[in-house]
Amino acid sequence: MHALDAIRADANQLELTLLNLAVNARDAMPNGGVVTIAARSEIVGPGNRHRLKPGRYVCLSVTDTGEGMDESTLARATEPFFTTKGVGKGTGVDATPNP
Repeated sequence: MHALDAIRADANQLELTLLNLAVNARDAMPNGGVVTIAARSEIVGPGNRHRLKPGRYVCLSVTDTGEGMDESTLARATEPFFTTKGVGKGTGVDATPNP
């Protein structure tokens, strides 16, 4: 096992992001399963597909053994405020107006 480079990140945002991903992964496995949080070093060169500045990065991933998403859900998964959870069931912002 190799040590990872130190990173510069907002600790609160990173914690909240990992927590939300882990909770969503857990919820995708109502009959149990495995959630894996991993990190690896990545060297990014010029002209990369993510349009990142070339350099050394730490790549974080959260994976689970849940059932996955259908194509329509996957297409919308990165939209702000998109959810498949019912009102009051998620951990994010409740965007429903007050009566």
